[in-house]
Amino acid sequence: MSGEASSPSANGPVLAVRGLTVTAAKRKILDGVTLDFPPRSLTAVVGPSGCGKTTFVRTLNRMVELTPGLRVEGHVDYVGQNIYGPGVNPVLVRRRIGMVFQRPTVFPMSIFENAAFGLRLIHEPEEVVDRAVTEALVRAGLWDEVKQDLDRSALSLSGGQQQRLCIARALAVNPRVLLLDEPTSALDPAATQRVESTMERLKQDIVLVLVTHNVSQAARVSDRVAFLHSGRLIEVGPTADVLERPKDPLTEQFITGRFA
Repeated sequence: MSGEASSPSANGPVLAVRGLTVTAAKRKILDGVTLDFPPRSLTAVVGPSGCGKTTFVRTLNRMVELTPGLRVEGHVDYVGQNIYGPGVNPVLVRRRIGMVFQRPTVFPMSIFENAAFGLRLIHEPEEVVDRAVTEALVRAGLWDEVKQDLDRSALSLSGGQQQRLCIARALAVNPRVLLLDEPTSALDPAATQRVESTMERLKQDIVLVLVTHNVSQAARVSDRVAFLHSGRLIEVGPTADVLERPKDPLTEQFITGRFA
């Protein structure tokens, strides 16, 4: 990115999506989605299977480009700069807009080195790495559980701890936005609660975008809900408004489980 010279105003969006369309062959996966993500917020993206949720969130940091055959049209503006513009480095985009996937992807190395992985790639000095890893583990809610054993293999951690370690790894490079693609779907209820607590803390500082199939989870942790159906944004608004007083019949059918 170009130094982030154009920082958003206090109320302006960090991410602004405009007319986003993703096409595979002749089929539209996303169709003209327009949506803003304000600072210090958690937006839950919900919808039925196959509605385009994962594709949508992967367009927000250009991860979608790793899937052959997809064509992206429209704008995704990060603090005023189109991330798909000419000369924009996708590696820098993904540093500012991090991502955590459905299943934990820890590497066969120590807890510390997993958290430090992104920092090593950009050749940060050791003192910077030490400080950033500690801070990231604290923010991810994992520090107290691992601080005495940072040299232990990350593969020895529980599934929930591994997912929080993945969150710490994303946080270590100091992103402004964190994308979470169904991060608790493979976890038990106790681990899910810990990850949700982490999300609630993080949304006080950065922008979170959560893809979830779980309406109850959206109700628990999000500030806003965006409902997708067949690649289109049907409804977006404050969580209570969308989930308790939906304006569109499709939204009501989804949240009440009455889809045919």
